[in-house]
Amino acid sequence: MTEFRGLVRNLMSDKWRMMNWIVIVDLIFLVVLDLLRIFTGNWDGVLIPEHSFEAFYCTIIIANLVGFVLVARSNERVFTSSNYRLIPTSDTKLYFSNILTTFAAFTYLQILEAIIGNIIYFVSGSSMYSSASMNGLSVLTFFQITLLLIFSTVLLWTAITLIHFLINWISSFLPFARQKFVSFILYIVITVVGLIVFNLTTGKFFEMIYSTSQGNASLQQLTNVIWLILGITFAWIALFTVINIYLLKRWTETIR
Repeated sequence: MTEFRGLVRNLMSDKWRMMNWIVIVDLIFLVVLDLLRIFTGNWDGVLIPEHSFEAFYCTIIIANLVGFVLVARSNERVFTSSNYRLIPTSDTKLYFSNILTTFAAFTYLQILEAIIGNIIYFVSGSSMYSSASMNGLSVLTFFQITLLLIFSTVLLWTAITLIHFLINWISSFLPFARQKFVSFILYIVITVVGLIVFNLTTGKFFEMIYSTSQGNASLQQLTNVIWLILGITFAWIALFTVINIYLLKRWTETIR
């Protein structure tokens, strides 16, 4: 357990700093916007005007996208880094530690953005969401949606890892495997094939559910469908995880 905690702590430190830098850059952007107000003569004496929240809300979308890509990239680099692969721990522990810290880092980014966003919202007096309401959204539905977002995010990370592992595996049997063009072609082919397989399996399943309900679904039926979606998503995550761990143990070598 001590070994696992130490591994998680080491993996988390780099990703933690990465998320902090994203937030810092986001805040610098807001400061630059305020400075532009001064130099363009639009300064009205208000340090945090109402439009600051709208601007921050827009930057959150970009920050989340950048954060997702960066932690995904960091996630992949760990599996091919000799600094981590040579640690006296099993590949299974390394895999789960890496996924856990990746998710924790991305969650940390969401928490920071939520805290800063709420501060800016109340200080600026923004009315952007004054009419928003949670009426009609049950606690169970909110929990399901949150869980679905979490599962979907983890599914994307495991899918990205699987694609990279498959590329490494296939490349080991091909000439000129180290050329970037070959890797690029393999990336496209594997992604397209994966999407086709995913659509044929998952898509047909939901078509069957829709035809059974004949398009008329009650709230309880929708809740059941969400549970089914969660179950299917979890099944894909489990499948990808098993394949990833196998490929990590058998076919993934360090390159840095």
